[in-house]
Amino acid sequence: MKTGRRKAARGMLTLACAVAAGLGAAHAARADIPTTQPARGANTQPSEAIAPKTGDGDLTALSLEDLMNVEVYSASKHSQKASETPAAISVITQDDIRRSNMTSIPELLRLVPGLDVAQINANQWAIGSRGFNDLYSNKLLVMMDGRSVYTPLFSGVYWDTIDYVLPDLDRIEVIRGPGATLWGANAVDGVINITTKSARDTQGLLVEGLGGNQEQQGAVRFGGKIDDDTYFRVYGKYRNYDDFVAGNGNDAHDGWQDVRSGFRVDRFVGSDQTFTFQGDVYNERVGQTLSYPTFTPPYSSPRPVENDFDGANFLARWKKQLTATSDVSVQAYYDRIDRDDVELGYSLDTFDLDFQHHFQLTQRNDLIYGADARFLRDDIRNSGFATFSPTRRDDYLLSGFIQDDLTAIPDRLHFIAGTKIEQNSYSGFEIEPSARVLWTPNEQNTIWGAVSRAVRTPSRWEQDSRLVFATVPTPQGIPAQIDTFGNTNFNSEKLLALESGYRVKPTKTFSVDATVFYNFYNDLRGGTDGAPIFMPTPAPHVLVPVALNNGIFGETFGAEIAATWKVTPIWRLTGSYSWLDMQLHHLTGTANTMETIFEGTSPRNQAQIHSYLDITKTVELNAALYYVDNLHTGHIPAYTRFDAGITWRPRENLALSIAAQNIFSSQHYEFNSGLFFTAPTQVPRTYYASLNYQF
Repeated sequence: MKTGRRKAARGMLTLACAVAAGLGAAHAARADIPTTQPARGANTQPSEAIAPKTGDGDLTALSLEDLMNVEVYSASKHSQKASETPAAISVITQDDIRRSNMTSIPELLRLVPGLDVAQINANQWAIGSRGFNDLYSNKLLVMMDGRSVYTPLFSGVYWDTIDYVLPDLDRIEVIRGPGATLWGANAVDGVINITTKSARDTQGLLVEGLGGNQEQQGAVRFGGKIDDDTYFRVYGKYRNYDDFVAGNGNDAHDGWQDVRSGFRVDRFVGSDQTFTFQGDVYNERVGQTLSYPTFTPPYSSPRPVENDFDGANFLARWKKQLTATSDVSVQAYYDRIDRDDVELGYSLDTFDLDFQHHFQLTQRNDLIYGADARFLRDDIRNSGFATFSPTRRDDYLLSGFIQDDLTAIPDRLHFIAGTKIEQNSYSGFEIEPSARVLWTPNEQNTIWGAVSRAVRTPSRWEQDSRLVFATVPTPQGIPAQIDTFGNTNFNSEKLLALESGYRVKPTKTFSVDATVFYNFYNDLRGGTDGAPIFMPTPAPHVLVPVALNNGIFGETFGAEIAATWKVTPIWRLTGSYSWLDMQLHHLTGTANTMETIFEGTSPRNQAQIHSYLDITKTVELNAALYYVDNLHTGHIPAYTRFDAGITWRPRENLALSIAAQNIFSSQHYEFNSGLFFTAPTQVPRTYYASLNYQF
């Protein structure tokens, strides 16, 4: 399998070069196409909000004030300075992406202080915020250009499907903590908002190639003009990931291939109106080693399989700046996923329509409100290990929100209050209010606090399924099969969150951002053991039914601190540390199995430090050191990861890089919850060389 993938990778890279040559000729004939354009008019869409930039795009050339004044969108659904946001928010800018040595969006999220990113195998990640991490972390809302990629099957994200041409990403904004007042249900412990650049900012031809011991990539993007006000881009990208190593030292059969393409068109009408239309399609071939439950020792049987996944999405957005302090937008999208897993087939169609209006009600009141309607239709193909009833289901989500930013003292004191109101087909009516305060006594100090309520709506698994969880031996010598059963009365999980943060810039070259939080959860997912039932077929065994319920409650509390130090004009250091404690409890009659698992899937301590150094005007050295504490669930030891890379830019439009990841160890495990069939594998040391050419 590995040899075939490498041949395919070389073939795709050759094809990319051929396409690049053809597009290069077309580009030469269109020499009037500019590579950059100044911004036209105010626009608060996430894809239009950009960080301060220097002429060469060098991160170390930015002043500390510029770095702190990066504009963000996710915390208020309109642009504001990150340093003046009453939330724990981090921004991965394009410069961070370029200098990170990371080659995928899930891996880029390791840069965020306090975010828990663990790779399960070559094609799966567990990504969570402030606890409860898992393969399908169900309390983290992920958006891609305003499109939700959160699936209602298991209440999680298929991270293998989240990709783009990385130089065309504008930024990744991450809110640690609830964002439900603006973003709705499932934005419980965090929001990740991934935005791509406007087509106007990606003119010309881009060719990328990457080759290494574990992955190979090739990408081509071409951007042009239809007329003086209309810009477009098209792209194609191929990824190949080779097998990781299983615990027995053999290939884990978890390598995968991904081919995707897409387009974006942006039309600017005057200086105050924008139309955007974009879309993507992809196909994946994914290898997995599944651990199937059996009735004979060792009661599980590893089996290599290959699966085909497909998907497509289309999004349209209209944005108009009504006045200097008022704007309105309407957005609609369609999303299709089709995952042909061996253990479960699943397809989902999502239709969404969104409206929002932001305006200044008075000189002291900045108001934003909006509404959203979403319709979902799924189709599940059952197997011997997973059964859903009904196999087809239509669901809906209707919601509205309003939030007011009241300026009590200009440039000093703000009170922000709002709520989201939802009606959905899983749990009915939900309300998710929040109140925040922001105090800026002077230019060096910012203090904020927040109290919020958020909910996580039930998934198809929790309401409509029967799942073979595991088979285990018993003292009587007959095996037991543990099955989970959905509960049509399963309610939403609820969070009451208290947060406080402090940002300080004691000198022109040093800043600190600290957050503390206390979260109280109620109605978390648990299970009640039913009476064992003897089953004579397909082999004599005991069936132990576990009915899913809302039987767990508890608290999490912790602290996150991040610092930036501009040591010299050419050298910048950033670092962070996070601490988390979870205390979960179960109601009478609820088994503590899930409680114990949840408490042990997130590290208690995490730390990282990054160094960005410009050796010369054309050579930069970037390095990062990560520490992740042990996980009790799955018995995952603590590990330290060191990445380093060097980039040479002989010309402004050409970059050559060499990088290595996990330099300190040949391989290590990062995650194993034991909740799903997929077997974890060891993350290996990797190295690669890459080329980026734009013309």
